[in-house]
Amino acid sequence: MQHHHKIWRTLILLICGLASALTMNFTVAAESAAESATEVATEAGKIVLVVGEARITGKAVKVGDSVYVGAELTTGADGYLYLKTIDNGFLILRPGSVAVVEAYKVDLANPAQSRFKFSLRQGVARSISGEAVGKARKNFRFNTPVAAIGVRGTDFSIYTDAKETRIAVVSGGVVVSGFDGKCQPQGNGPCEGADSLELFAGTLGVLQVQKGRGAPQLIDDHTLSPDIVVPPRHDEPGEPAIPAAVTDNRHNQEDIKAASDRQNVSLDPLKQEQMQPIIWGRWQQVAEKLPNSVNLDRLDPTLYGMISIPDSSYILIWSRNDTNTVQVPGTGNLGFTLQTGQAHMTGANGEIIAASLDKGLLNFNFDQSIFFTRVELGVSGQNHILYANGNVTRDGIFYSNQNIPGNMTVRGALFQNKHARELQDMTASYVFQSTLRNGLTASGVTVWDKPVKP
Repeated sequence: MQHHHKIWRTLILLICGLASALTMNFTVAAESAAESATEVATEAGKIVLVVGEARITGKAVKVGDSVYVGAELTTGADGYLYLKTIDNGFLILRPGSVAVVEAYKVDLANPAQSRFKFSLRQGVARSISGEAVGKARKNFRFNTPVAAIGVRGTDFSIYTDAKETRIAVVSGGVVVSGFDGKCQPQGNGPCEGADSLELFAGTLGVLQVQKGRGAPQLIDDHTLSPDIVVPPRHDEPGEPAIPAAVTDNRHNQEDIKAASDRQNVSLDPLKQEQMQPIIWGRWQQVAEKLPNSVNLDRLDPTLYGMISIPDSSYILIWSRNDTNTVQVPGTGNLGFTLQTGQAHMTGANGEIIAASLDKGLLNFNFDQSIFFTRVELGVSGQNHILYANGNVTRDGIFYSNQNIPGNMTVRGALFQNKHARELQDMTASYVFQSTLRNGLTASGVTVWDKPVKP
């Protein structure tokens, strides 16, 4: 009998022990699940713009939707998605992109312990660091399939596919490393070491990382920039207001007044036939032997329109009796070929050195009210690739956006003879100014032939 009591006591103790262990395990599991749920439920920010096809974890998205840690963001062929983070930063996806918010924890009590991580699986994105990121840069990571990107308090854009990543910096700087034995996708914060490379705003070129090719490389080819591969919309954060000088024809008087504080304009008569109703000009001190044929003090803004670049070394003038700027369509794309142009470089001692223009490209996307142009400047035996992105107004004025990668200032217009009936009869012209790699400045004017569909 006593033996049976001992057995029962032993069994009861074992059952109690098992129950206690199971309870403890369930408690640990529940706590772990709760922590995981809390992490997943952490809000990273809200959607502030949706254009075209865009989804969050497979579901259609609308402005005002919250985005939580763990969410997958996708855009279709026409999709744009702007996520404003809880610390006033931005993650912007352009068409054909897939990104994941892997972590976004802002620690107000201990800001240095905040943690941020994004992954771009494909496409083009722009990352603008929020206020909390600036206090915890060592805990920020932006992954692509082939690279890890850390920040120096930054605004940058990325293009990636499964084999290659390219990065351009708008402001601040980045540190980039390809994935290897020392740098892994699972890590947090930047990978900094012998195989990493930094890129700062103002540096010409883009950083390129290729799968299996080791360290990042600086590529001096601006046409590879993510902002050229898939240009931004006109309303991306940081866009400046339309310059007063180009908002509409009434403001041309301000350009004329500013320009008239200098000497009279010298017009090259050899170019006037090529320009047809559009005339370009250069200041007398730039072209000393050309005749003075226009006095800006007497130029009637009701009869003539004018556009100039900041240093006013080149201008565009057109007669409103013969020529209008074009009321552009709301949709479609047009491309132009370079017809003619004129340019010069100002040397270190102020001397004027003639330059050539070649291999021009000028494309307009009227759906997004944007343009891109590229031209090769030849001077003193060297070639310089100049390019600009910017906006086009509904009345045909276009101008470069200084917050989008580019290395020249552009102001121009789409023109059409008053008697023309077809949009295809338009021409384009712009004046430009650029600081070259040697620190010298170049200025010029371009004229573009009738458009074709790209």
